[in-house]
Amino acid sequence: MNVIGQRLAVLTSTDPTLAGIRGIALLETANTLLIESNWRNLRVPKMGASFMLIDSGLVLTGSDISGRLQDRLGRKSS
Repeated sequence: MNVIGQRLAVLTSTDPTLAGIRGIALLETANTLLIESNWRNLRVPKMGASFMLIDSGLVLTGSDISGRLQDRLGRKSS
């Protein structure tokens, strides 16, 4: 699942200041998402967080999108 360019919301996070953030995913690393929210770029750790893709309503956990995108392309969903 590619989240770059998707509008998303941070539903939960181990950092309570990040929960509720809404924005566009600009960049993805193995462990974080860079989200543009209100003209600020915020780095959100994937682990311990859950995200909702706003346009589809799909909810993803950090473990669903853990690792690098190119490494996940061949991963089968369970």
